[in-house]
Amino acid sequence: MGYLVSRSISAVCELGVPDRLATGPMPVAELAHAVGAHPGALGRFLRVLAGEDLFDEVAPDVFGLTPLGTPLCTNTPGSLHQLVELMGGEAYRVWEAADHSLRTGDAAFPPVFGQPYFEWLTEHPDAAKRFDEGQAGLVELRLLPLLGLDWAGVGTVVDIGGGTGALLSRLLTGNAHLRGTVFDLPHVVAAAAPALADAGVADRATVAEGDFFERIPPGADVYVLSQILHDWADRDAVRILRRCRAAMSADSRLLIVEHVLPENAGAGAAGLLDLHMLVLLGGQERTLPQWESLLDRAGFHLVSVTEGPRSSVLEART
Repeated sequence: MGYLVSRSISAVCELGVPDRLATGPMPVAELAHAVGAHPGALGRFLRVLAGEDLFDEVAPDVFGLTPLGTPLCTNTPGSLHQLVELMGGEAYRVWEAADHSLRTGDAAFPPVFGQPYFEWLTEHPDAAKRFDEGQAGLVELRLLPLLGLDWAGVGTVVDIGGGTGALLSRLLTGNAHLRGTVFDLPHVVAAAAPALADAGVADRATVAEGDFFERIPPGADVYVLSQILHDWADRDAVRILRRCRAAMSADSRLLIVEHVLPENAGAGAAGLLDLHMLVLLGGQERTLPQWESLLDRAGFHLVSVTEGPRSSVLEART
């Protein structure tokens, strides 16, 4: 019955309950009036989610947010609110056909929606916006191991598949000497220039349109692939890596921000993400030996692995 919990989280986020509680606990009746919910039903939902440590019943029929629930607010740094919307929409519907992936090893999205996920997003701008916002919200935690690296000797960086520029904005903000490029499909990077300007780094950042299966901007010191390769099966992941290799000079470095899947059962959240990549996209998370093999097939060797709370950074060179 785990999906009942996830759908309950989606429902209270859709009504804006976490944002209403951001300034402090509220009585259920007052909260229900503010968000347009049935008071009795809202109390029942919140009691279930209090059992998940997302909310706290501080007094009878008075609820507040817990530290674990705070990222559900829209304006919290590292907000997961948009990710909840993403997982409660088409990503939820596609799991009704999980048996297709189990039988075939292929993504279930095309049988359900009629075309692959990323192609579908190009025709559904509202869903594409949710996807971009959901990815941007994850940047805060993903970036921790990346920001912790030594950037002193680096002049230029390209964020491949960089979306709306959230990662590059944080990287340039934390390293005043860096210059960078966000590289992604035209309809994706359209929002990157305003985001970089809002972050105050537009004078050190450029936006480049293109397809990473075709060509990647050449000549940078560092190339970053953040949560890109897990979207793809090995054959396509190798194609992307080979395009990176073609763009890199002999001294360039490739930094891959991804999960490193444990080599045993009980992989927890990483194991769930691995299944989700399969069902949604036909992709996968990878163990360290699998990463080493993938890099080797593309002409790279693994130099180091830096672990973080939600992802790791794999450094590779040619």
